[in-house]
Amino acid sequence: MTWADLFDHHADIPREKLRWWLSDRLDLPLTSLPLAQSPSKELQKAFEDAATRLRRGEPVQYVCGHAPFRALNLRVNPRVLIPRPETEYLVQIALDRLVRPGDRILDVGTGSGCIALAIKSERPTCQVEGRDVSEDALSVARDNAARLKLDVPFRQADLLSDEPDHAWDLIIANLPYVGEREREALPSDVRDHEPGLALFAGPDGTDLVLKLMDQARRVLTPGGYLLLETGETQRAVYEAAARRLGWRLEGLNDLAGRERFWILTLA
Repeated sequence: MTWADLFDHHADIPREKLRWWLSDRLDLPLTSLPLAQSPSKELQKAFEDAATRLRRGEPVQYVCGHAPFRALNLRVNPRVLIPRPETEYLVQIALDRLVRPGDRILDVGTGSGCIALAIKSERPTCQVEGRDVSEDALSVARDNAARLKLDVPFRQADLLSDEPDHAWDLIIANLPYVGEREREALPSDVRDHEPGLALFAGPDGTDLVLKLMDQARRVLTPGGYLLLETGETQRAVYEAAARRLGWRLEGLNDLAGRERFWILTLA
């Protein structure tokens, strides 16, 4: 039985997911998969195990055990949110507009460590650290840092509650921003398999971002920046909070044209 036969046998699973798994397992480009060849018994068993997990709706990144993010290959598992391409653009905004040599940069809600590690890998002179409330997530981030040989410390914290005053030049965060009332509308592979702690933030999804906006005023250095990724329907909430808290707010669109990124500076 060839790889192509196995794919046909599991035709109920999206072919692109099977191809992604095989590309990862064989360490070959998607365009070079040996579909006419027959796998060994060991590889066929691994394929069947992966097919079972994919059929249950488990994201292919968890099945493979890692996900790409900018130039990095990060280990991921159900303890952390899968890094998204939109968040790669958040990093690009930071690098293009906000990051200066030697800056002190804090990634809040770091998860897999994707933002902090990407910035450190591309701006090695900066001091970059990560925080998360979940020790499970931090164990994944620390493993990624060690494997990639990037000097990024990670520590457990509830947002900025224990950060000293004026400690960071840039605070960057992709915090949970989905509202509990939106839970059932999420795709099942996200809702049923990715960690709820990394997805949901109160009834309308703004609870954690609003808390961070309040705390960051004390923690940023003069002239520092707060850079956020949020939901696309939340502008009015953040505009009202910015006026109340003394922030200047600039909105930016993601790659699909949705206003989901915010650069905040103190007025």
